[in-house]
Amino acid sequence: MSDTKLKSLNEIFNQKFFKIPDFQRGYSWKEDQLSDFWEDLSNLNSDRTHYTGLLTIERINKKDVERVERWKDDLWLFDKGYTAYYVVDGQQRLTTSIILINELLNMFDDDDGINYAKKSEWVSKFLYNSYNSTYKSYMFGYERDDPSDEYFKTKILRQHSSYSDKVPESTLYTSNLSFAQDFFKNKIKNLDKNNLEEILQKVVNNLKFNIYEIDDDLDIYVTFETMNNRGKSLSNLELLKNRLIYLSTLMDSEDSLKERLRKDINEVWKTIYEFLGKNKDNPLVDDAFLLNHWIMYFKYDRSQSEAYAQYLLNERFTAKAVLGNAIGFTDIKDYIDSLAVSVKAWFYLFNISFSGYSDELKEWVQKINRLGMSSFSPLLMAALVKEKNEDNLLELMKKAERFNFLVFKVSQRSSNTKNNHFYRLANRYYHNLDYDVDVSTGIDQIIHDIAYMTDGINDEGEYDGWFDLDKFAIHLKDLFVRNEGFYSWKGLRYFLYEYEIYLRDKAKGNTKITWEDFNKRKKEDTIEHIYPQTATDQSWKSAFKSCKKKEKEVLLHSLGNLLLLNNSKNSELQNYNFEFKKKHKNKSNDDVGFFNGSYSEIEVSSYTSWGPAEIRNRGIKMIEFLENRWNVNFEDWYLDKSSVLLNSYKNN
Repeated sequence: MSDTKLKSLNEIFNQKFFKIPDFQRGYSWKEDQLSDFWEDLSNLNSDRTHYTGLLTIERINKKDVERVERWKDDLWLFDKGYTAYYVVDGQQRLTTSIILINELLNMFDDDDGINYAKKSEWVSKFLYNSYNSTYKSYMFGYERDDPSDEYFKTKILRQHSSYSDKVPESTLYTSNLSFAQDFFKNKIKNLDKNNLEEILQKVVNNLKFNIYEIDDDLDIYVTFETMNNRGKSLSNLELLKNRLIYLSTLMDSEDSLKERLRKDINEVWKTIYEFLGKNKDNPLVDDAFLLNHWIMYFKYDRSQSEAYAQYLLNERFTAKAVLGNAIGFTDIKDYIDSLAVSVKAWFYLFNISFSGYSDELKEWVQKINRLGMSSFSPLLMAALVKEKNEDNLLELMKKAERFNFLVFKVSQRSSNTKNNHFYRLANRYYHNLDYDVDVSTGIDQIIHDIAYMTDGINDEGEYDGWFDLDKFAIHLKDLFVRNEGFYSWKGLRYFLYEYEIYLRDKAKGNTKITWEDFNKRKKEDTIEHIYPQTATDQSWKSAFKSCKKKEKEVLLHSLGNLLLLNNSKNSELQNYNFEFKKKHKNKSNDDVGFFNGSYSEIEVSSYTSWGPAEIRNRGIKMIEFLENRWNVNFEDWYLDKSSVLLNSYKNN
């Protein structure tokens, strides 16, 4: 590398323009980093400088880009004496600075003088330059095939582009660009022009960058991976994009084919980040998608931490593999095509309401999301990619939901139970490989397999499933011994919400509480002990006068005494008597008692009194719901429903 120098943006953007190469990650700064940047700038005296960080760049020769389609709009700048550079490291700070400069300049009129220069001079130096009043080249931006390129030009810089139809709906990176723009807009909107000029002065003259220029004999792709090990780490998905573009340059193929593959990689990553960020309220983690796709497409290996990244970056997609002809054009193309299709299925798996599937299928996918997918996520993603029959998809979702509830929430099995099995199944199903010697991995066989893994009987007539109701009874016994009972059961939220849905459907009514609202609130704000934990009211003492202290503790945390609330009202109901809880109105005369709450509350409000018998009876009714909803039978396990509900009675 060349010698380092501290330079301001005014010095850096001196007859130079900069491109973020297509193998780079997009803009990843969020509020914390932006706030730090703004605070540093605000606290900086106008006669002082501030070290902003490292900027690593690589010079781009005109002869190397003349034949590249994505550079054709900028070739005239070379003839005008400009030098082009790739930004290898430091793009987050540089992008932030340019966004702020743009917002500052937008606060001035076109004919305003700004710090002894025309506004047009600032624009042409830092933002864009025009040729014959027709063509624009940008002093800082992305390569044309990059997902953020058109967004930056049209949405951030507000310029017309002949390629504007390529702007994606949304990506994680474009959302970050938009957030940064809004962040600075709000910071400067009430400042006068003197203050605006002062901030611009600080940005272009007082912020100092440590400039490294990469020598020609250093590999830019390898340098990128090395340099970006510092600071905010690159995700494995971001590293993989760089790696695949790098490998495309090593292939023994025509330049046009290499360029086409490079363009395809960029288009696929644009699609990936569009769908990962499509729902701004529920952005998806990129490496979670990459991991699950790896399980489905390649294999599952838990021998080491982040085995998927080790495999993709250190075994499969390496320079050695390309140069040794172990992988070629088709291998990379098939892989990225699979990523492009699968990310849409992955998005719908977690945002099924965006899809065109039936309401029934949407509801069951939402149930699995509420419950947790566990090891089914690669398999369900594969099913959404491959299966066209909605009835089959619906049955698959039902079987997966039943397995997860009965095996993990009821039987209390370890969270990794059968994960290897279902991961292998996802891989074999996706690639149409045989499940066993004589059995195909068709969707029917997978549905049968999940059902068997739940509660199947083997050829010898022995029970061979992973659902075990005895384990549930033992677990509850332990919870009651600790004076926690059903209130500490990890399946309680999901169970109570399913019971609420059952009562809603029975009443043929509208939804009174959404899962999102219910699940985001604390347990104590969403689940009420009808018979209160501190039963000081005389009516409670009378209703439970025949119970010993231990019996009261057991009844308190029994299933029948736990109630899903449609909003946080515990603080108002507190330890009052049952009649008060049913009919209470607050100071604003709002109905907050059980009679005007969730369907579960309305059901409880129909009781005339509340004591040990009512708790037992409601609890048995709820256990019977569990039996019917998940197709289990306590009697088959020689378990008495009442003894399970009040698990510690017989031992006290």
